[in-house]
Order: sequence, then structure tokens, then C-alpha cells
Amino acid sequence: MSNIAPTIELPETKRKLVDAGVKLMRLKGFHATSVDEICSAAGVTKGGFFHYFKSKEDLAHTAANYFRGIRRTRFDEAPFRKLTDPLDRVFGRLEFTKEVFTSPSPLADGCLIGMFAQEVASTNPELRQLCEDSFQHTAQDFEKDLVEAKALYAPKADFDPKKLAFMYISIYQGSKMMAKALESRTVLADNLDQFRHCLENLFGRKPVRKTGRSKN
Repeated sequence: MSNIAPTIELPETKRKLVDAGVKLMRLKGFHATSVDEICSAAGVTKGGFFHYFKSKEDLAHTAANYFRGIRRTRFDEAPFRKLTDPLDRVFGRLEFTKEVFTSPSPLADGCLIGMFAQEVASTNPELRQLCEDSFQHTAQDFEKDLVEAKALYAPKADFDPKKLAFMYISIYQGSKMMAKALESRTVLADNLDQFRHCLENLFGRKPVRKTGRSKN
């Protein structure tokens, strides 16, 4: 499966189509977004669309790879990565997630990967696999810090770092859905705060400082 890194330059017309697809599908979902709407939002003719993509599904695949590439790069370069203590990195990730995903943005904007997982995972094997790969990568990345933190602070504790990592993903994805239904901008932050309290009890330690936010 190909990955489109955000640093790779797309042809301008193709980039406009991908950007429009990401925006509209995050807002409305895959099925409710039409090729005509994508072309209109991108300022591209239908002929231009089919020059680059065979179908809406083809664009969705490219858009999902592009979307997750941008998200992955942002987390790879996050301030919490530089912290030496693994538990500080654990708490720092939660703070960084709150900072990134609760910043001012249209309320209906959701996670494109989560949208696809809900809408097309059972009917489109390639997009389902892409969603699984994205979730697995996030979980494995978080699990590394959780494993190190457990070894350092709670080696005898009876919890599974891998399951905690997937819980984090479930909290994030579920919170995005709840935010829409409740028309609330605080759901994700509130749920991540509760998750942090659970981790504090499991590890027997609270963060000494805000570890995830940048100074800018």
C-alpha cells in the first residue's frame, strides 16, 4: 500500500482536489460527498478530476493517505518527543492531542480515518486496511512509551500497555462523534483529562508540568 507523505509535492490541480476531498469528507462523510462537490470546491472541472482519479473511491484513498501523513508528521515533531522520562511523554502526548484537536476549527470537522472506518470499512477492503494500519501505527507508537513508563514506575501493576494505547484511540474517535452530537467543543479535552487521571492512578504519579504544549 502506497503512502503519500505531506512533504511530497502533488501537482497543483491534484492537490486542490485532495484538499477539497479531505475537507468535505471530514465534514460530511464519504457517501454524502459527491464528485461534483469536490470539483466545485477545488475549482476543477470533472475532466480534470478524472485525469487524476478513476473514481471518488480512488480520491478517498489518496486523501486518507495524505491526511494521515500530515497528522503523523505533526505528532512525530511534537514537543513531547524530546522529553527523557517516558511517563512525561505519555502525559505530554495527551496534552498535545488536546492542543492540536481542540484548537479553533469548524465543529463538524472530524477525523477522516475515523469517518472512513465508520462508513466504508465493511464495503471497501482497501480503505478498511488503511484505517487499520493508521490505528495500529498510532497504538504501537503510544505503546512504546507506555511500556517504558510501566517498567520504570509500575513494573508489577496488572495492566496491558497495548490495551491502554487502543483505549486512547477509542477515546479520541468516540469523542469526535460525541462532539458532533452534543455540539460541544470540550468533549475531547474532558475525556482525555479523565483518561489522564486513570493513568495517574495506574502509574502512581502525576505529571510535574504541562508536558505536551509548545511555547508558541
